[in-house]
Amino acid sequence: MSSNNLRLLVCLTAIFAAVPAGAEPEVMDVSRNADHAAMQAQLEGVIDAYNAADPDAFRSAYTEDAWVISMRRPIKASREEIGAAFTPGMSQYVFKTELRVLDVEVHGDIAYMIGRSTLTGEPREGATVPAFVEKRIYTAIFKRVSGAWLIHRHMESTSPVTDAEVPAMFKSPANDDGS
Repeated sequence: MSSNNLRLLVCLTAIFAAVPAGAEPEVMDVSRNADHAAMQAQLEGVIDAYNAADPDAFRSAYTEDAWVISMRRPIKASREEIGAAFTPGMSQYVFKTELRVLDVEVHGDIAYMIGRSTLTGEPREGATVPAFVEKRIYTAIFKRVSGAWLIHRHMESTSPVTDAEVPAMFKSPANDDGS
């Protein structure tokens, strides 16, 4: 196993061990740590670049070999694939996002961030797409490249906030509490 894969494995193990079952951690104040703030700024910068319809700025937030695992598209496995996948939508939507960071850990030049977000999409003038609001949970793995934290892996999913919001089809009939 390469050292990069080992570091990634350590980060992923930490992700799953960080939150006890059934617990929702408090939102972190990332402004107290320069690395954490830089990572959050990178995620917010992606939205800013999207809204400015600036594909170059959008792509520059990602490592060359980044992955994006999105809810509605196949895995994109390079900076160029990510840019090509998201650029067409830049003419359709303006996004607003609210990030709530729940956990961040830094391990050398690799770090992860877990959080919740609310993404609001409004159609641009003349676009015929529907407006939407989605509550999401995300995991972002960052890699420090030439001193800057770039997005190396990013995964998102819609996520209910409480067990009561879990659709019945996903609840186990074996447990009365729906878990």
